[in-house]
Amino acid sequence: MRRLACLILPVLLALLLGCVNPPPAPPPVYLIVVDTLRVDALGCYGGKRPTPNFDRFAASSVVFENCLAPASWTVPSVASIWTGLYPFHHGTTKAATDNGGNVVSQESLSTGYTTLGEVFKQAGYRAYGISANGHIAEAYGFAQGFDVFVGHSFKSKEQVAASWAGLFPRLTAERRFGQPTFVMFFFFDPHHPYIPQEPYITEYCPDWTERAKGLLDRDMVELVNGGYFKKHPDQIEVARALYDSRVASLDAYFETLFRDLPDFDRAWVIVVADHGESFGERGQMLHGNNLYQPEAHVPLIIKLPRNQLAGKRIAAPVSLVDVLPTLAAIIQAPQPPKMDGVSLLPALADQPLPARPLFMQIDVPWARQRAMLLWPFKIVRTRHEPAEVYDLSHDPTESRDLRREKLAEMDHWESELDLGTRINIRFPPRVINSDMTEEMRQKLRSLGYLH
Repeated sequence: MRRLACLILPVLLALLLGCVNPPPAPPPVYLIVVDTLRVDALGCYGGKRPTPNFDRFAASSVVFENCLAPASWTVPSVASIWTGLYPFHHGTTKAATDNGGNVVSQESLSTGYTTLGEVFKQAGYRAYGISANGHIAEAYGFAQGFDVFVGHSFKSKEQVAASWAGLFPRLTAERRFGQPTFVMFFFFDPHHPYIPQEPYITEYCPDWTERAKGLLDRDMVELVNGGYFKKHPDQIEVARALYDSRVASLDAYFETLFRDLPDFDRAWVIVVADHGESFGERGQMLHGNNLYQPEAHVPLIIKLPRNQLAGKRIAAPVSLVDVLPTLAAIIQAPQPPKMDGVSLLPALADQPLPARPLFMQIDVPWARQRAMLLWPFKIVRTRHEPAEVYDLSHDPTESRDLRREKLAEMDHWESELDLGTRINIRFPPRVINSDMTEEMRQKLRSLGYLH
C-alpha cells in the first residue's frame, strides 16, 4: 500500500501543479461575417482592386463561387445564417432605424429555434460573439447560446478589435485546459456611410476630396431616395471608390486578425458576407431593394485545419442557409431539426450536393420580391409583375430576360417558386420597440413594421 501511494502521489501533485499537460482542445472554429461585401470587391472573386489578405486566406482555403444570400439586407439574412432557415420560415424580416442610426423597432428571433450558438454550446464548446452591427444584438435574439456576446451599435473594426483584445486572454486560457472554442465576428465596415480610408481612397480616386464633396456631407440614404445618383451618375464611381477603400482597410486589419487567432493553423475558419451592394446596376444603390446578383451573390470561404484542400474552388450553387448545418457537421453535433440548409462537407470531398432550388426573399415596404435559383436559371419575381428568368452560367449580370424563350418551363418554375417560398413560420418573432415618439410609431405602423 505504501509503495502504491508513492507511485500515485507524484502524479496527483503533477496534476495539481499543472505539470501534466491536458489533452489538446479540438480545433477552434471561427465564423467571420462581413456586412455588405460584394464578391467583386475581393481579388479572389475577380475584383479589380487588391485585397491581399483576403486573397491569401482564400488561396489556403476552399472558395465557393456561387453562394447566395437568402435576403439582401442584414436582419433576415443573418437570422438565416443563425438558424439554417429561409426568411419565410424563421420570420425575422423587419427592423427600422431612425435618422441617427439607432434601432427603433425590430423583430426578435424566436427562442424556439436552435441557433448556431446553441449548437456549439450543446456540443461542449465555449461560444463567443462580437457584433459591430446594432441589429445583430442580444436584445433581438442573436445571442442565444453564446457564453459571451459583445454587441456594438454600428461601429468600425477598431471597436471589434478592442472587444477581441478583451476576450483573448480568457479564450486562450480556456484552450490551454482543453476547452473547445467557437468565436463569431461580425464586421460592419464596408457598410455606408462610406467613410474614406487612406491610403486607399487616394490611390483609387486621386481627386476624391473634390469629387466626393456631395457625398460625404449628406446621409447616403437621403441621397439615394432623393435621386442624387440618377442626376449625377458620375458620382457612382466615386461612391464605389469610397466603398472599396473601406474594404481595403478591413482587409489590412485581417492580416493582424488571422495572425492572432489562437491555434489558427489547426482551426476551421469560415468567412461570409450577409449580402452585397448595388452601385448603379438597374438604377439601384446600396442594398435591401432587390434580389439581383450585386446584392444577392456573396463570398463564402472555408479554411480547413492545416490548410487542407487549399486552393479548391467549388462552382456548385449554395446558400447562407447552409452555414449552420456545415458548422454542426464540422463539430459532429446533431443537426437542428427541419433546417432548409444542408452540410457542405460532402462538396469538400467532391461528393454532389442534393439537387435543390435555392430561394431568396425581400419583404420590406419599398421592395417585395422573391427569387429562386435552379442552376443555371434564376427566376426573379417582383410583386404584381411577371417573373424574369436569367441564365447565370452565360449571363452573370442578368442583362437578358429569357422569359419569352422559356415559356414552356415558366408555369412549373413559378409554381415551384410559390411553393418554395410559402410563408410557414413555426415560432413567430416578437417585435421590440425602443422609446419613440408617437409620430415615429405611426410612421412605422404605416410602413408595416408595427401592428
